[in-house]
Amino acid sequence: MPRAFLAISLPLAIRSTFVACREAFTCEDPQWREEKWVTEQNLHVTLRFLGTISEPAVPHVIDAVRTELSSMVPYRLRLDVARAVPRPRSASLVWVACSVGGEETADLAERIARAVRFLDYEPDGRAFKTHVTLCRARHPRRVIPAALDEIEHLLRRSEDRAVEMSVREATLYASTLTPRGPLYEELAIIPFGG
Repeated sequence: MPRAFLAISLPLAIRSTFVACREAFTCEDPQWREEKWVTEQNLHVTLRFLGTISEPAVPHVIDAVRTELSSMVPYRLRLDVARAVPRPRSASLVWVACSVGGEETADLAERIARAVRFLDYEPDGRAFKTHVTLCRARHPRRVIPAALDEIEHLLRRSEDRAVEMSVREATLYASTLTPRGPLYEELAIIPFGG
């Protein structure tokens, strides 16, 4: 079984907006063109990495998460804040973070963490932050402030449906690494109970 993770899947309108963000960013800061930009179909909000899980464990993960999310109610998530992580002068990542729905998403991630604690896998221990990774730099590099400004400008002028969604479920994915990047396979959609 490949590595697995739970995430919030993004609607096409939001993924398309983030592809436009990539174009705006790299036009302003061309040095970033050759970095590892996440493909449109792979854009998501990671809730929990699970590591490598066995095929027989998958139904147990799904059942445990379904039970934990049975009292979760849908909420709004607005992804509209550009970030260079950890800092613009030496960034390893370009993110889009949220202005609405961060607390609810952190609660969702915490519920999932409780549900899957029976698995023998501990993530890196960093505090959860609601975000979509747009790009991973091969080596930390400077981000030109105007490039982040271009993303922010694009996000601000986008229609609501291009940056905001209703979160009603979590998706379990398998991830297989290939020379062209990871391939994600949807294993299960786990709806909220509320």
